[in-house]
Amino acid sequence: MEELLRFFEVPEEVEKILSPYKKKLSEIIEKEIGRVLIHFIFVDTETIAEMNRDYRGKEGPTDVLTFVYGNSHEEVENLGEKAFENTTEPYAEGYICLDIVKKNAEEYNNTFEKELLTVVVHSILHMAGYDHEYDATNAEEMFQKQEMYLRKLLSE
Repeated sequence: MEELLRFFEVPEEVEKILSPYKKKLSEIIEKEIGRVLIHFIFVDTETIAEMNRDYRGKEGPTDVLTFVYGNSHEEVENLGEKAFENTTEPYAEGYICLDIVKKNAEEYNNTFEKELLTVVVHSILHMAGYDHEYDATNAEEMFQKQEMYLRKLLSE
């Protein structure tokens, strides 16, 4: 399988956590969106707080922000293999703040690894068109899928 997922500015200790999951995360991307390239970029608290203010009008940092640039899900399906050929431009990007992920792991009584995977899967589902904030129509389905994918990832 071609690489559908790339990480940038990732600390070495986090790369070690994520590496074993790349193939399974790519399978989730392919199943939910199609053969598209996804980037995850790790940023500090100040950067994510700025982005949260600039793009969402919300004050303070958050764990992840998701941006979708590519074609709609239907267009990707219609293009098939051509949607992925020779592209270096991502279909979508997720910006992750590890300090907030660590804080949330403690708050929700999760391991750092589980919380990090939760954030990545959550962002992938947003990239696939699921929403829970602005339109709750598919929120329940989104969280059910998130839990199902996390169980699969963590049980293997």
